[in-house]
Amino acid sequence: MYVNIIPLTKIPLAKPQVYTYEAGDLANDLKIGQVVEVPLYNRVTAGIVAGFSETAPANIIYKKVARVLDLYSIVSERDLKLARFISEYYYSSLGLVLKQLTPELPRKQTKKLLASLAKINLSLINLSYAKGQERKGTAPYLLIGAPTERLERYREAIIQTLKEKKQILFLVPELILLTQTELWLKQNFSHQTIALLHSDLSKSNQLINWRQAQTGGALIFLGARQAVFASFYDLGLIIVEEEQNLSYKQWDMNPRYDARTVAEKKAALYNCRLIFGANAPTINAYFKAQTLPPRFHFVQAPLLSKEGGNIPTIPPLAKGRCPKGGGAIIDMRQELSGGNYSIFSDALQQALAQTLRQKKQAIIFVNRRGESTFVMCRDCGAVLRCPRCNIALMEHANKTLSCNHCNYKTASPLACPACRSPRIKGFGIGVEKVEMELKKIGGGARIARLDAGSASRQKNIKQRYAEFTAGQIDILVGTQIALPITSANLELIAAINIDSILNFPDWRTDERAWHILRQITGRNDIKRALIQTYNPENKILRYISRTDFDGFYQEELKNRKIFQYPPYLKIIKLICKSDDYDYLLRESVKIAEKLKQELAGQKIIGPIRPIPEKMRNFWQREIIIKLDLNYKNDKLENILRNLTGEWSIDIDPLT
Repeated sequence: MYVNIIPLTKIPLAKPQVYTYEAGDLANDLKIGQVVEVPLYNRVTAGIVAGFSETAPANIIYKKVARVLDLYSIVSERDLKLARFISEYYYSSLGLVLKQLTPELPRKQTKKLLASLAKINLSLINLSYAKGQERKGTAPYLLIGAPTERLERYREAIIQTLKEKKQILFLVPELILLTQTELWLKQNFSHQTIALLHSDLSKSNQLINWRQAQTGGALIFLGARQAVFASFYDLGLIIVEEEQNLSYKQWDMNPRYDARTVAEKKAALYNCRLIFGANAPTINAYFKAQTLPPRFHFVQAPLLSKEGGNIPTIPPLAKGRCPKGGGAIIDMRQELSGGNYSIFSDALQQALAQTLRQKKQAIIFVNRRGESTFVMCRDCGAVLRCPRCNIALMEHANKTLSCNHCNYKTASPLACPACRSPRIKGFGIGVEKVEMELKKIGGGARIARLDAGSASRQKNIKQRYAEFTAGQIDILVGTQIALPITSANLELIAAINIDSILNFPDWRTDERAWHILRQITGRNDIKRALIQTYNPENKILRYISRTDFDGFYQEELKNRKIFQYPPYLKIIKLICKSDDYDYLLRESVKIAEKLKQELAGQKIIGPIRPIPEKMRNFWQREIIIKLDLNYKNDKLENILRNLTGEWSIDIDPLT
C-alpha cells in the first residue's frame, strides 16, 4: 500500500506539495490526518497523512514511512481541504500552512500531559465528513452595534448552539480581548468549560485543548487569529468579534492569510453558522451586506437603527468644549492661540479632573509607542536611524532607542553622532510621554500604561486588565490595544494625537481612522468622548460628529470604485527582499515587465520603493497587481508559482 504525505516544511510552489511513500509494515497503523516521520531528500521531517492508494506509478523507488509520531490524527479530511484552500488562495506552501497552523507535538510527553490526554476520549476523533455537506446557501451574519449589544446577541446564539449540543468557536483579534471575553463567557456559561486556543499557551496546553476540540470534550472555544484552524468534532457556530480589526490578517510572515476569509470557508466546510460582529465593519463586509443578493445578512443593533434604541450611548459629538455628559471634537489650534501649549486641551484637563473627583476612570488613547517618535539634531538635522531598517528610531522614557520593525535597541546618545552637537532632542508624542505628562498634572491619580512594550504577553495583559477593572487604576494610557477595555467605572475616553491616523499616506487611511474613532465614540459603556485634532474639518471627523454611519460607507465605496480599489477589484502585492541591492533592482524590474507583458488589460504598478525600503538588513521592492474580480489567467498562476525564494506573495494586502 502507498500513502500520500504532506511534509511539514516549506516547499517551493513550483514543486509537488504531496509526496508518495510506501507504507511498509505501518500499513495497518496509518490514518488520514496522522503525524508521521518521513525521509525527504537528504533529511528527515514530520508530515501529515493525506490519503492512500493501492498502486503507484512504476519505475520509481519509493521511500518508506519511518514511524508514526502520534497514533491519533491531528486533522480531519475537511481540515486538509481547508489547508488546501489556504495554500491555493494565498499561494503558500501546503506543508508550511499545516506546520504553522497545527499544534506542535511535544518532544517529551510529561506526566501532566499524559494524565490530561488520558481524560479525553481520543477514539471520538472524526476523520471524515460527508462530502456533500459544504454549505452553499446560508450567508454569514454581519452584526453591527455597541459591544454590550453585540455580546447579548452572541449570548443568544451560543445558547441556541449549546441546545443543539454543538461546539462554538469565538474569535477575538487581540490578547486583551481574550481576557475580558473569557471572563464574560465564564459569567454567562459557568456550567461550561471555556477552552483557550492561542499561541501564548504552552505546547502541552495547545495540544490538550486541540484534542478537546477534536473530540467534543469541550463546547466553547475562545482564541485569537490562529484558532480559526482548530479541528472540531461538531462545530455549530463561529463568532468573529471586532471584525474590522487589522490583526485578523497575518501580514508579516507566510502564510499571509486573513482569518475572516478562512472563517467563511471553514463555516462552509463545517456547515455551521458564522457571525461577524463590529461597531464599524470593514468596507468589504459592508459591501457584501449591501449587494443583491446579499453575501452577508445585515443585522443592525438598536444603537444604529433609524428608529433609535433604548441603549444609552454618547450623543453626536459637538465641536468645541465638551458638553456635560457628551463628547466633543477639540480644535487644538484654538488651544494654541489661547496660550495653551500643553498636549492636553483645557476641555480634556477639566474632564479628567471631574472624572477623578467622581471616583471614575478614564482611558487616554495615543497612536504611537515610546516617548518620542524620532530623535533629531537641531544643528545638523541628522535623524537617528535603525542600521538594519534605515527608519527613524523611537525614543523611550528610559533613554533607549528602538526600532518598530526589527526590535533593534541602543542607548540614546548625549550628543549627535554626526556633528557631536549636544542639541539633540526627541520629537513627536508617544504613549510614554503622555503618561509622564499626566503624572505631572494628575494630582496623585493612579496612572498606568498599556501598549505592546508594557504588555507583550497574555499574563501581563491579564494583570493590567484585572487592575483596571478592580479600580486600582484611575487613568489608563494606551495604544489601540487599550481601547477594547471596559469597566463599570469607565467614564471618559480621549484621543490625543488623532491627526497622525487621519493623515497617514495609504488608501485604507480613512477606513482605519473611522474604525478607531468609532471604537472611541460608538460605545455605550462611557459618558464622554473627546477627540483632539488640528484639523476638525476633516471629512472623517465630520461623519463621526454627525454619527453618519451610512454616509461614510457610501462615500468610501464611491471613491474606491473611482480609484479602482477593493472591493471592486482584487489586489495582489509581491514583495522582493534581498541584501544585494543591484540584484533586487534587476529581479523586481524583470518580474514587473513579465507581468505587464502577460496580463494585458490589468494594472501593474511598480516596482515601487516601499516604506521602509530596508528591513532587517534586507532591501525591498514591491509590485502591485490590480485584477478584475473575475479575472483568471494561467500565465499569472505560472508566474506566481515560479517566483524565486526572494519573493513573498500577499493576497488582499492591508496596504
